[in-house]
Amino acid sequence: MRYHYLLVDNDGTLMDFDAAEHAALKEAMHQFHLPEDDETAAAYAEMNHAQWLALEQGKTDRETLRVARFQQLLAYLHRDTGMAEELSQCYEERLGTHAELLPGAMALMQATAGKMKIALVSNGISAIQRNRLARCPYTPLLDAVIISEEVGHTKPDPGMVYTALEALHCTDPSQAVLLGDSLSADIAAARNAGIDSIWLAVNGAESPLPTYTVHNLKEAQALLMA
Repeated sequence: MRYHYLLVDNDGTLMDFDAAEHAALKEAMHQFHLPEDDETAAAYAEMNHAQWLALEQGKTDRETLRVARFQQLLAYLHRDTGMAEELSQCYEERLGTHAELLPGAMALMQATAGKMKIALVSNGISAIQRNRLARCPYTPLLDAVIISEEVGHTKPDPGMVYTALEALHCTDPSQAVLLGDSLSADIAAARNAGIDSIWLAVNGAESPLPTYTVHNLKEAQALLMA
């Protein structure tokens, strides 16, 4: 095995964030008697993605993001934006109860645990991530959990990677690799920190930025175990 330390993203890499987001949004919207249709869900997903991208680029902060995405959604629905904070809190509570895994996630974690030191590195909101990890079967296999809100760095800031390497007691970055689905957050963070990366490109896209590209977690597992 070439690598002895694995840094792995959570949402979109191990956990099925799209499924969790859809379910949590539907539950929150139902509680507030708001539209639960697919068109509304798609509009929210686009707004939410734009807010997280702005966070990665340093154009907003996490507290603003939490409410702004729902202010935008309520404005889109021509509803009172004054309920955005309450809606946000409800959504976050519901999201914390959903920890659906992507195909191959548990197999990858079981195959690598014990053979590599593993750190989860997530840009997610701390309370949500902690609640989901408490319900997740692979959590006991992790050697460290690094959440941006808790450490004061957000991917692609290399500080996230440095913190994870320190937590794993890794003194040789050439033995570490970061697996993630986001070019702008995960792969950029690995490049900024000078470690190798594996891009989970489930849509078949290509990029010269990652060290390796895989299209599913089975391929990632094979690469890591080689």
